[in-house]
Amino acid sequence: MRATPHDPRGVPPRSLRLIAGFFGLFPFRFLATLGAAIGFLAGSVLRIRRAHVVAAMQRAGVAHPERSASRMYRGLGASLLELVWLSARRRAGALPPVRIEHRERFDEARRLGRGVIVATAHTGNWDLVACACANETKLAVITRRLSARGLDALWQDTRARRGVDLLPAPDGGVLAAARARLQSGAAVAVLVDQDPERTHGVVFAPFLGEEAAHDTLPATLAARSGAPLVLALGGRRGGHHVTIEEVFVPPPRAGRAWIDETTRAMAARLEAYVRAAPEEWLWMHRRWKTQRATTVAGSITSLAG
Repeated sequence: MRATPHDPRGVPPRSLRLIAGFFGLFPFRFLATLGAAIGFLAGSVLRIRRAHVVAAMQRAGVAHPERSASRMYRGLGASLLELVWLSARRRAGALPPVRIEHRERFDEARRLGRGVIVATAHTGNWDLVACACANETKLAVITRRLSARGLDALWQDTRARRGVDLLPAPDGGVLAAARARLQSGAAVAVLVDQDPERTHGVVFAPFLGEEAAHDTLPATLAARSGAPLVLALGGRRGGHHVTIEEVFVPPPRAGRAWIDETTRAMAARLEAYVRAAPEEWLWMHRRWKTQRATTVAGSITSLAG
């Protein structure tokens, strides 16, 4: 793939490439079983953030939180191995099948001719879904970097070689780059289920049992560009799939009221999706870190300065 000025790829270390090559020898259907063993090790033996995951599920009222947590770790282990498998198979073989549910909604959004903004979340194997969608349409993803540099290099390189255009965030030019992609008719994907870790450009709304800050970036980008905003969520139950949950088309001169209302509506739809299949979402996030009091205090400090 031709590199762009925003291409954040590094070179994966040789050790990871060797590991990827090993797992690349396995048929894809075996990865769920192997990944479940890794998930058991991480979640039940090493108990990595296990207490946080279970506590968050309990606050949300998830039935049988311990059982759901174990299933989440198994799915996370499978997703990790599937990503490693993709990195080894980038030049051979097709992607495993990923079905698109309610595809007609996405096609209708594309027919408007303004590009499409895709709001998505850490559900199912989100990276596999992104790579599959890049086979269907031009796709740019606003992406963050992982703290583990070697794994980050493997992750970014795998997606880029599968045709996913990477726009690193935070980056002062990411909005301009995203709008340029939309003008070319591409889809621009933004994750909406992480804590924004800032005190501006957010709205507060309930999410899984506690008030959370929600990033208004996707809705703001839609309002400024006129592009439709699609909520698309991945899953792995019954096979890998992505569901086009809802399409939000900004009205002419869409303002702050539309941005805030749309952001809250997406949060509510995502919450309903997670409640229906709690093991599908990545509960390990510190999703509720930014509190309304933090935002108020930050504003007062800014005014005082």
